[in-house]
Amino acid sequence: MPGKEKPGYTHRVAVNAYVYKDNKFLLLKRSSEPRIWAPPGGRLRVDEDPMTGLQREVKEETNFDVEVLAPANTWFGFWRNNHYLLSIDYLVLLLGGEIKLSPEHTDYAWVSIAEMQSGEKVSLNSEIGFKLEDFKNAKRLIDMLV
Repeated sequence: MPGKEKPGYTHRVAVNAYVYKDNKFLLLKRSSEPRIWAPPGGRLRVDEDPMTGLQREVKEETNFDVEVLAPANTWFGFWRNNHYLLSIDYLVLLLGGEIKLSPEHTDYAWVSIAEMQSGEKVSLNSEIGFKLEDFKNAKRLIDMLV
């Protein structure tokens, strides 16, 4: 029944966008803990479709308009505040907009796989955030779609 949670349904759902342009991924630096570099995204609202929620999150966090292309990855695990989280990561096509960060983020960077690997522009925290392999997999999918 929509709007009613049954006991035992305790996980939350989040969505993230692999925004890719000129052989680089967009990463945002979170302004609150954990202060990690990650793609744009966030938790869905009650009864929100994942693709609509992803477009909303990307717009709120970056001012970019995107088209959702395909799912790229899922992750399920224990997250903050004693909740489980299901995260669905999508490949998106950048349609337009000028970057304007929300207060949720302090910085942004367009980063290649090689730059992620070297840590020269950003440092990924694979213990609590995205791993280099996540971006390599997303790049393989992009290469197959484009």
